[in-house]
Amino acid sequence: MRRTAEEQAELREQLFARIRELADLDGVSGYEQPVVARLVELLHPLAESVEVDSFGNLYAPLPAPVTDPVLMVTAHSDEIGLLVKGIERNGFLRVEKIGGVIDALLPGRRVRVRGLRGVIGVRPGHLMSPEEQRTVPAVRDLYVDLGFDSDEEVLAAGIRVGDPIAYDEPVERLANPRRICGKALDNRVSCALLVALAERLRTRVLRCRPVLVVTVQEEVGLRGARMATYRVAPRAALVVDTVPAGGTPDTDLVRELGIRIGGGPVLALASGMGGMRGHVAHPGMRDFLLAVAEERGIPVQCALFPRSTSDLAAVHLERGGVPSMVVNIPRRYAHSPVETLDLDDVVATLDLLEAAVLAFDETVDFDFLRGYRR
Repeated sequence: MRRTAEEQAELREQLFARIRELADLDGVSGYEQPVVARLVELLHPLAESVEVDSFGNLYAPLPAPVTDPVLMVTAHSDEIGLLVKGIERNGFLRVEKIGGVIDALLPGRRVRVRGLRGVIGVRPGHLMSPEEQRTVPAVRDLYVDLGFDSDEEVLAAGIRVGDPIAYDEPVERLANPRRICGKALDNRVSCALLVALAERLRTRVLRCRPVLVVTVQEEVGLRGARMATYRVAPRAALVVDTVPAGGTPDTDLVRELGIRIGGGPVLALASGMGGMRGHVAHPGMRDFLLAVAEERGIPVQCALFPRSTSDLAAVHLERGGVPSMVVNIPRRYAHSPVETLDLDDVVATLDLLEAAVLAFDETVDFDFLRGYRR
């Protein structure tokens, strides 16, 4: 899609503002209420209806002149984090991980517990032995310091065992202003894209019935995606997520991870190949998206994602099977408080999603043997 430099810059600015707003909300798995509540507000004027089920999955069918085929477009709302495991008598909080938290990135970090700021404490460097300085402390030895001196003060502040703890790391621009970093870009960037997609489709003629879905608890087992897909029973689905990128000094682009930021959205052709839950790309959805991207001149990257997965792994297995594809925004420093991505990739992903929804109708061919010759 051709745009002037000024139009591209304006789109980047609009998406950056929405991403930053949503990422600043804390939504650790199982505690996504702040994120879901804001998305209800944003989608309500754009959708036919907005409903949230008892687990927190959000459903927003878009106005369309047809009822079939149903195309589900989904993104997860949760982020990795910690939970309060216990409260020491002197006011420190013991913690447990939820989701794919990296132990080495925890000590010395700023965090929020129900919006209250704290830090994950570290033993004074002056007292550490050389071995301690080279060792990552076990999570059972970590603690959060809220500045209180007693458990009574902690309880009076409203904090209880089981409360969520999120990184306190705002989304900001890097020296290259097209690139941004911060916590929870996985997957608030995709939540922002669902809102932007609904805004774009308001005045378009649709040949399918798009249902936007925001799922919960992706980071702890793709749980919301299973519930939501069963409920919607779509003809096909597009999962929007982020994916780790290579090309940094410690990650080889060819041998390890053939994905780079700035290269456009990523179509994961396979994931979880080591026996874990994953997917192999549905040939019909793969070819459909590749054709749409080529027709619209949208750059895409095709890659494998062998050691991880996405909601797609749950979506495509529901009911009798749902032809699905995942559209990923590449990001560096996955599952860290400084995830980094390129806003031009975000714009290109939005272009691809819009083009895919506009092109999707009952003629999209999902015949597994199409084109096969003995």
